Amino acid sequence: MTLSLVHVQNYRKAIAELPTPAAQAKLVALWLDGKAQSSVVAYRCYIKRFLAFLRKKPLKSVTYEDLVEYKTTFSAHSESTRRIHLAAVKSLISFAHQIGYLPFNVGMALKLGEMPDAINSRYIDEADVKLLVRAAQKLCERAKTPKRQEIARRNVLIIKLLYAAGLRANELCHLTWGDLTARGDSGQVYVREGKGNKSRSILLKPKLWAELMAFKGDNVKSYDAVFTSQKGGHLERQNLHPIIKAVVEEAGLDEKISCHWLRHAHGSHAAERKVNPVLIRDTLGHSDLSVTDRYLRARPHESSALELMDL
Repeated sequence: MTLSLVHVQNYRKAIAELPTPAAQAKLVALWLDGKAQSSVVAYRCYIKRFLAFLRKKPLKSVTYEDLVEYKTTFSAHSESTRRIHLAAVKSLISFAHQIGYLPFNVGMALKLGEMPDAINSRYIDEADVKLLVRAAQKLCERAKTPKRQEIARRNVLIIKLLYAAGLRANELCHLTWGDLTARGDSGQVYVREGKGNKSRSILLKPKLWAELMAFKGDNVKSYDAVFTSQKGGHLERQNLHPIIKAVVEEAGLDEKISCHWLRHAHGSHAAERKVNPVLIRDTLGHSDLSVTDRYLRARPHESSALELMDL
């Protein structure tokens, strides 16, 4: 996060006169300003855990040794969990140093380690995606009541749209019918709430667009949710997992598959089909090409070893 001199001065002034507890709360609020709402919720949890670890020790007194000790509290957690918690703490400390709240950036020396290769570890090929869609359709065919059939139809479209548009779970849940706009014989999805409050438009293929319009039905308002819960209103993010899990189980695929695997699949398959990286970046809403580049490097079915002579 790069801050202008004006921002630094304003932030420093906003905190300078406050007592320590209020100053720390204000610091966190300023650090979170401008981030996506889903990120704000997650980062607050990460920092709350860190402050609880410090007990009553103020952030101004944090040392490198404190950070190393905090790192050891994640020994029972996965590498990715440890990394994301520590990255949040490092980011907050760096921000506090930038605006002059901390005299030194003690987080700079803390190494996060190598980023886990989430792309290759969460790879599913095109045949797997087709299996998921077919499994969702089978569940739809077995639905006994009109209400169950409607829910099953919704779930088929959830699987298709997560993959076809590369949406994040939160983005899919927040879609309204007003975010879908016709474009000739097809249409586009306008994603309002992405990471970092960025917006983007994603074109859909005619077949999927027609299925969405058939699902829409009559008397639907532009502000109505595309995917509703059984109680009405927007489908909540935490309720997506059981939907995906049921479809994955029906398909007989890896039980670890989640919504985000379908987003990864979109990026990986597009890269394999030689799609322009800039187009992949813009469709997935990545902050820069370095993120998209992970899909270009991921080749789980390729290796130079396969090209060597037989022994």
